[in-house]
Amino acid sequence: MASSVDEETPLIEHQQSQSQLNKKDAYAKWSIISGLTLFVGLVVSVLVRIPFNIFTYHPLFMTGFIVFVTEGVSLLQPTATDIEKKRGLGYHAIIQTISYLSAISGFSFIFYNKVISGKHHFESFHGKMGLFVFIYLFVQLLFGVSMAFLPRQIFGSVDKAKSTWKYHRVFGYILLVLVWTTAQLGVRADYMYNNLYSPHLIWLHWVSLILVFSGLYGRIRFKKWGIIRQ
Repeated sequence: MASSVDEETPLIEHQQSQSQLNKKDAYAKWSIISGLTLFVGLVVSVLVRIPFNIFTYHPLFMTGFIVFVTEGVSLLQPTATDIEKKRGLGYHAIIQTISYLSAISGFSFIFYNKVISGKHHFESFHGKMGLFVFIYLFVQLLFGVSMAFLPRQIFGSVDKAKSTWKYHRVFGYILLVLVWTTAQLGVRADYMYNNLYSPHLIWLHWVSLILVFSGLYGRIRFKKWGIIRQ
């Protein structure tokens, strides 16, 4: 396995650099966890104030989806060695499968709720964005599965499949932006906003968003995107 450290790089300097990077990753990790915890807390604080019904399953499952899809990306960001990448890929596949099942469940419940209520589907911008994200997620899932488990059958070789990983990563970050944008629209929908303990708490959703994306940015390895050398 080729080393990422140049032969002329002093060992002590490399160890110090790696230590600083590990600390940065740790701070970023806790920023993400804090943001997700705050987001979940805000959603749950609304759900406990309203009668439990079919609609309630939608924000419950979609909140789970948001947490899992964010964590699924986050855990792969700092992987460097072949062992770390293999282990990370396994966790990534499991977590993103759970996130996709959560998205299907959340989507199904809101669709069913509209049917039994006699309401039209996908009228709000939040609804339209949700449908787009659902389709985007499905395409991204197929892309990831084909690269990881069917590289020869789909791409012709493992090396050709690996050359497309950077696109999967970039599209994954775009997916996260779309997911969190849709979530921000959702928490501002009348049903959620009107049942906040206080309308002033809505600004905390911006705090959760900043914490999550600050953490994600802090753990990005642009070298994996093929943009810069590190």
